[in-house]
Amino acid sequence: MTRDIAIIDFLSERASQTQPVRVNAGKVVCSEGQDCSDLVIVTSGDVRVYKPAVDGRSISLYHIARGESCIITAGCILNQNPFPAVVAETMTNVEGIAVPAMLVRRWMHDSELWRNYVFMLLGQRFADVIELANALAFEPLESRIIAWLLKQSAVKGIDTTHQEIAEELGSSREVVSRNLKALEHAGLLQLSRGKIRVLNREGLKGHLS
Repeated sequence: MTRDIAIIDFLSERASQTQPVRVNAGKVVCSEGQDCSDLVIVTSGDVRVYKPAVDGRSISLYHIARGESCIITAGCILNQNPFPAVVAETMTNVEGIAVPAMLVRRWMHDSELWRNYVFMLLGQRFADVIELANALAFEPLESRIIAWLLKQSAVKGIDTTHQEIAEELGSSREVVSRNLKALEHAGLLQLSRGKIRVLNREGLKGHLS
């Protein structure tokens, strides 16, 4: 049984203690100073957790997909602290199951499955942040853009804007556009309004080496 099915089944068996939630795309669901009254496990959709900067830029820390939740929120609940200086925003319509803070803490003691789930999330997000720190410190922006494009195109078509890529990677739209146009001139990409088509995956991978 996969992780997402196991945790969703666990919550379904306790539906009388939890609350289904649905949030439209483009909504900020957590921001600095907010009290964390419950932990939402996503059953469908995509939530972006990012760090905003004073100059208006931002950088993605991680995304939350089906079967996942926000470990920052879990930490706030377990430590009874307000949400820190990051933002969680829905990128698509999102559905989930809200677990009250009291149950989040109780199940950490009473349920091995729940406890393992929270620790798994912690390990996964810690690895995400280490990977992000490594990329920011040691990889040029072009390599980070290529890695992002390869990851996205492996999952789905890339419907995005240069601004959205800049926000994901903590750069500016102008710098991202310059790098994308260079890759297009090299015959690796095709750019159009709101879309990017990868023409040569192997060629892109070659730019990473």
